[in-house]
Amino acid sequence: MYISNLSIRNFRTFRSVRLNFNKGVNTIIGENGAGKTNLFHALRLLIDESLPRGARFFENDFNRTLGNWQGHWIIIQVLFGDLDPNEEAQAIAMHKVGNADDLDTNTGSYALYFRPREPQRRQLYEYSISAKKSDEGLADILKTFSINDYEVVYKGKGNVNFSDDEAYKKYVGDFEEIIFPNPDDEQSDVYGIKLHGLAIPNEVSCTFAKALRDVEADLRSFRDNPLLNLLRGKENDIPEAKKTDIETKVKTLNDDLSSLDEVKKVSDGITNTIKESVGETYAPGIKIQSELPSEIDKLLQSLKLLVGDPDEPDYQGKIWELSLGGANLIYISLKLLEYERIKAFNKIANFILIEEPEAHIHTHIQKTLFQKLDNHNTQVIISTHSTHISSVSQISSVNILSRAKKEAIVFSPSNGLSKPEIVRLERYLDAVRTNLLFAKGVLLVEGDAEQIIIPELVKKVLGVTLDEIGISLINIGSTGFENIARIFHDDRINKYCAIITDLDSSIVTLPDNPADDNRYQKDCRNSQKAGLERKENLKEFCKDNGWIKAFYGKYTFEVDFLLANNSHEIVQVVNKEYSRKADIDTSKALLEDKDVSVSGKEILRLAKKFGKGWFALMIAEQVTHLTSIPTHITKALIFAAPHLSKGTLVSMAKYRLKAFSTLSFTGDKTDYKVLFDEFNKINDTNSALDFYCKKMDSDIVTDVIKKVLASA
Repeated sequence: MYISNLSIRNFRTFRSVRLNFNKGVNTIIGENGAGKTNLFHALRLLIDESLPRGARFFENDFNRTLGNWQGHWIIIQVLFGDLDPNEEAQAIAMHKVGNADDLDTNTGSYALYFRPREPQRRQLYEYSISAKKSDEGLADILKTFSINDYEVVYKGKGNVNFSDDEAYKKYVGDFEEIIFPNPDDEQSDVYGIKLHGLAIPNEVSCTFAKALRDVEADLRSFRDNPLLNLLRGKENDIPEAKKTDIETKVKTLNDDLSSLDEVKKVSDGITNTIKESVGETYAPGIKIQSELPSEIDKLLQSLKLLVGDPDEPDYQGKIWELSLGGANLIYISLKLLEYERIKAFNKIANFILIEEPEAHIHTHIQKTLFQKLDNHNTQVIISTHSTHISSVSQISSVNILSRAKKEAIVFSPSNGLSKPEIVRLERYLDAVRTNLLFAKGVLLVEGDAEQIIIPELVKKVLGVTLDEIGISLINIGSTGFENIARIFHDDRINKYCAIITDLDSSIVTLPDNPADDNRYQKDCRNSQKAGLERKENLKEFCKDNGWIKAFYGKYTFEVDFLLANNSHEIVQVVNKEYSRKADIDTSKALLEDKDVSVSGKEILRLAKKFGKGWFALMIAEQVTHLTSIPTHITKALIFAAPHLSKGTLVSMAKYRLKAFSTLSFTGDKTDYKVLFDEFNKINDTNSALDFYCKKMDSDIVTDVIKKVLASA
């Protein structure tokens, strides 16, 4: 038995989500604030015995997209698969499937409903069948609902997915059309039935290891210390004679400590001081008494862990003397041991929930820990924002949480992919590339030059970093774009992915007859042919998928960078790397030639001479705010980043004006310092952007501002 999916409706950051899980280890990844903690809490409300069954909800537990929460329901549902034939598991099985006589005994469901009580639901139903119903009248009714008019109900065997909007409208209520179901017609196969005498949390084992932000405090506390949980009840396993012997020794120790002369002197001193202060009549009697617990159960609870780092095996100290990573590892180990003890009670299913285990644990331990979590007959669900953990996760067992306006949304990156496609993805996604799963937008490039120079262009020209705006730039190397880009799709990850590639058009004129090509022309013709084929393949691949778009440089990246009016940057590299003036002058003349067959050949020669990667590093050092970004790269960036806020656009504009006030193009008479001062005086964001676009109408940031706002 395992959890095959979890649905959450209207709970905290979740308006309506459905997560699919597999047997074994599952990963939930997402940026900070995406809702990982809320998701775990929702799941624990259904399966964790350590949480009270009398769950309480408050107004702020409703998702904010609802606006007015009154009348709405919070619904949390789990669907179990592969139910065992035992009685407890079968008590939640037997869904109606298709024909009413057909029963699926391998699938079961369990749900929590936080809903208006029956009188309030009846009030909504009766108003919905009234001939005089109106939005205003409904609003007046809903205003009377308080949180005290709600109830928490647990039910099993329900057969409706309430994360589906149409199902929610039909069985909870359509607030726009003012249609509400009759509470007398509550269908057991829809909402489920109360499981009398059966509580799912009591029948399954659930061990939860929370995010390790203050593990030392937990290891010191009485309530949350997993060591104490492991020790509780162990006194029953100790032979009675051994138990009596230990308790007698502790009692003797207490008497010996209390009877020490040094202790008696302190006791007498306190007594005399009090008597001198308040007199004999009011002075209390004082005695210092050792009270080490003699009961064996309390003695066990007083035990403490002594630990040592691996490089100091002979030294053992307190838990807080360890590094935070060491303390976190011990905490997780104790929780896993606690789980093993609980699992021994023969529950019908076993679950381990681990929240963000990566805190203060270095890369190798993160990966090793994750890979060793898989356990027979156990389902593990782990949340993380670690690229190292996500890099060893099976993509078919990953759910991605992403923040949207007032809600979290869920993506399943493998949904609808074939097994070979999933295998290729998993082989490709290492710790560097998995950051595309966390990004708000993605740029895919095919070479080292793009990977090195594009981030520097964005930073120096636009004044922001790709990380700052949530864009991941991924160098696919020899991997085809399609193998990676296919995860951006309506059915999978709903984020924009821009593919940046080259057409590899020939920089020299080619003969009409290929047979007349010399060796260089033949290479150019073959590259150009491959570029056109790549364009056709990508055109077909991107068709009908609004999340992916390809952007093409006409030649190669180095040539297109040069032709974007960036000969100055390349000449600076030549000045730095060449020592002879004649060589510098020759290269400069070639680079500044207007004929691409001349300038293109020269920059490609330089790239080959220094190595494309090293040459790109040298170019990146010369990039400034005066450098031009090739047009196809700017378009790709805008496509991948429609989420750019107006605040970020204002920051870009401010950066450009400040940079130009320090250094501008030769012959530019604009007083940028005055513009910068005027811009800073504008408090309204829209007015500031309008001002910039009017005063800097041909600037790249103006182009970005207009296109981003147009796509909003």
